[in-house]
Amino acid sequence: MSEPSGVPSSEYKDKDRNPSWRAELNDNYCKLRRLEQPPKGYDEKGKLVFAAKPVASPQPYILWDVSRDAPPGFGLKVGRKKVYILRRKVMGRSMLATVGNFADFNRIQDARAKAAELARTMIETGQNPNTLARQVNAAEVTLRQVMAAYREHWTTRTQKPAARESLKVFDRVARQHDAWGWADRKVREIDDNEIIKKFLETHKATPTATEQAFRWPTRAIDWFIENEKIRADAQDREPALKGNPFKTLALNGYYRSKEQIEQERHEKGKRNPLRPSADLGPFLEACWSKRLINDNMTGIHYLMLMLLWGCRKSEHAGLVWGELLDELGETGKGRRSTSHVWLKDHPDWGPYVFFYKTKNGRSHRLPITPMVLELLRQRQRCAADEAIRRGFHAKSRPFVFPARSRFSKTGHYMDATDLLDDLREEIGLEKLNRHDLRRSFGAVMTSLGIDEVIKSRFLNHARANVTDTYTQAEWQLLRESMVKIEQAILSKAPNVYNALKPADWPPLPAPAPHVCRPPKPRTGRPRKIGNHQ
Repeated sequence: MSEPSGVPSSEYKDKDRNPSWRAELNDNYCKLRRLEQPPKGYDEKGKLVFAAKPVASPQPYILWDVSRDAPPGFGLKVGRKKVYILRRKVMGRSMLATVGNFADFNRIQDARAKAAELARTMIETGQNPNTLARQVNAAEVTLRQVMAAYREHWTTRTQKPAARESLKVFDRVARQHDAWGWADRKVREIDDNEIIKKFLETHKATPTATEQAFRWPTRAIDWFIENEKIRADAQDREPALKGNPFKTLALNGYYRSKEQIEQERHEKGKRNPLRPSADLGPFLEACWSKRLINDNMTGIHYLMLMLLWGCRKSEHAGLVWGELLDELGETGKGRRSTSHVWLKDHPDWGPYVFFYKTKNGRSHRLPITPMVLELLRQRQRCAADEAIRRGFHAKSRPFVFPARSRFSKTGHYMDATDLLDDLREEIGLEKLNRHDLRRSFGAVMTSLGIDEVIKSRFLNHARANVTDTYTQAEWQLLRESMVKIEQAILSKAPNVYNALKPADWPPLPAPAPHVCRPPKPRTGRPRKIGNHQ
């Protein structure tokens, strides 16, 4: 194929300040063009001359097609990718539209034909066809596309990115939409009456899961609509998607109020904190006895510290030993960005536990009080013995609560559900879950008359402008309050109290230690017995 001829012309700058040139384009000519070897000018015959060697920091450039077969304003933009473009001035407005990627066309004639169609659309509508296409896409968006876009935004945003547990709920909701046959339907075609009917089908049986299945698409579509308004305003057009059909549920009062939810939980007994006067003592005595059975030491320490700190289950499971971390993390994770315990006497805080970026996105620090300190020292000795057995390079080595299995993906202890069920049966409680231990911590604070501001700090319910920064006086007040809470909890179980108290504290009168029931026989296939000759 012959080299195309150029039209002598001075270099032209488009409004995006990409240098542009004129030449008669053909398939081979476009194929040979490279970003690193831009045009340098025209020779005496009017042909474009390109850089012989790659240049440093190349800038995208445009080649306008002067072939008589090309519609006016058709060209090739050469950047990291090569793209056919079309520029037209319609009703005094200059429009630049993308025709398509160079690689998507087998022949340049096909790109020219599509550019001609776009030119007709510009003339007939007075609008950029790319803008019209985006408008149509917004109007035709499906529920699956909106949910996927919101999920991507939620996981990548700077402020409060999604937590792993929240994403699990979100993905479960998306699968529910798929099961209903809604995922691939256009948002604008989902009828509000249909939404109400589907909501009422399952709300009575599973109110919380049902409300999640409809609140998440409401939020995702609202987010999409707000972004569509911004795009429409920038493109001087009306938004293509204006209404959110899922809002009908909130508008017409189908969701439960907070008061109704609390009342239902109370009636169904879903919130069962250990009563300070009746349940705390038997629970802790049973814990202390069960720690010596079936290798339950790690799990028992995990549950007791959850009660003594009032933390969420996701906050303390991954704690590591602070002495294994750098202050700033020069050689990996540091103490400023990792949940950890510090048992030495820190100059500002003394012994402390630090929870990094908790459920609400904020870090949280608590003082370690005398009996918790002794419990953690026992935990440290157990963890050291475990490291010796498994090797100091084991994945579980840095964790305060190492996983029971060396094949664990995380390396740390995670699920105490079965152990908690055994303890519940041991002391004769009908219901008890891990979050109830956090509620028990709150109930003890209420019984002690702890100030509401301090309660909020301990439960990490503080206002968004509260940070992990304390004056010496504030920290001392927190430590004194935490000591009161620790003593109030552990004094209900004198055997536990006496085992953990400092040596100079007087012991409490204690009953005989609790004796746990024998462990249940293990289920499953019997072990194979080797043939010993």
